Amino acid sequence: MPADPVRDAAVDVLLRVFQSGMHLDHSLDKTLRRKQMSPRGRRFLTQLAYGTVRHRILCDHVLSGLCIQPLDELPPAIHAILRMAVFQALFCSQVTRPAMVHTSVDLAQHREHAGLARLVNAVLRKTPETLEDVALPDPEEDLPGWLRMRHSLPKWMVRDWLERFGPEDAKTLCARVNEEARPCLRVNLRKITVAALQARLEKAGVLTQKLTPIPEELTVGGGEHPLGTKLFRDGFFILQDPASMLPPHLLDAQPGERVLDLCAAPGGKTTHIAQKTEGPLFLVAADCQPWRLERVRENQERLELPPLPLVCADGLRPPFAPGAFDRVLVDAPCSGLGTLRRHPDLKWNVTPESVARLAETQCHLLRHALKLCKNGGLVVYSVCTFTRQETTEVVQTLLSEGGCEPEDGPELLEPWKTAQGQYQTSPLDAALDGFFLTRLRKRS
Repeated sequence: MPADPVRDAAVDVLLRVFQSGMHLDHSLDKTLRRKQMSPRGRRFLTQLAYGTVRHRILCDHVLSGLCIQPLDELPPAIHAILRMAVFQALFCSQVTRPAMVHTSVDLAQHREHAGLARLVNAVLRKTPETLEDVALPDPEEDLPGWLRMRHSLPKWMVRDWLERFGPEDAKTLCARVNEEARPCLRVNLRKITVAALQARLEKAGVLTQKLTPIPEELTVGGGEHPLGTKLFRDGFFILQDPASMLPPHLLDAQPGERVLDLCAAPGGKTTHIAQKTEGPLFLVAADCQPWRLERVRENQERLELPPLPLVCADGLRPPFAPGAFDRVLVDAPCSGLGTLRRHPDLKWNVTPESVARLAETQCHLLRHALKLCKNGGLVVYSVCTFTRQETTEVVQTLLSEGGCEPEDGPELLEPWKTAQGQYQTSPLDAALDGFFLTRLRKRS
């Protein structure tokens, strides 16, 4: 058994991500459910897993200058151990250099054999001590190369951002997506006020503050993680980024209406619609995966909201009658690039080709949503990304087909309104994920 079970567990998380393509949050959750760890151990495991994935290209750049053999010829476990060690050396100020080397060598011996442990020892003793010691391209001569290496981003992403945002904003954006996102809460206003929850969280060791005008938002500013509190278990809040609270406000469902959330899981927006609508509401949550619909049910029950119909259905083949709903929310599957702070593995999973395929699917979902909406009804489209193909171009395609027209939303969303009358939270904003949303009125 290795001397450090937390680091050993982190290697398991990384191997599932790098070798099997599992999503980082799912891989981490799988390990946390299986392993008994202290709160401190869980925090360090999360830091190691997310940090190593977040800085993967930079770690490999350092290692390629230290290893004689190509990195892709190393056993996967050794490669993961070395990446994790470089991350600790460059970004974990609480980890001493001897501890980084010793624990990594121990892991290598446990996972492979003494010969590879000696290789790990030799490589890590030559590792740069600080980020400033790492040889990188000169940003004055090769800005794309520097951004790619320093912030561990794919070439296509860096090129696209430089073209769209210009050098200064692109530099800010590349740095921003590598920051650790703070946990954000959506307060269950049916059970408690924001001020009262803040006070009770503070007593539980969780410090929070309001960073946006969104009524239900609270952002964690320090202390314990809120998911460990009884307040979470008792349904006083749900973990949710403020930007993803905007679509239910734009939908603005009214009592007595029939409302469909077409891509509902895991239920953040569904439960928000139910929570904020005063009076009776016929709300249907649909999703194509049964296990994800179960997450909707879990959140609905924990938040003590009225039961709602859950329908396992593909949004591209919805089993509902045309014109059956007054309002439809399409929180569509997307590239998720607006959530890179929370999902750094998306850097390696998203490609220009996958973005194009997603945009095509999004157009089809919107067409079905418009069919399901009554004449004069409303469809809200939202995605947690900022690519042109999945945002303005999707909407322009639908508008050009003539079945709908854009409509302004409530005043609450004015800070995020674009010149085109749509809504976009800036990926440059440290307080919010990058979201795009718009409201469409179906022509009679």
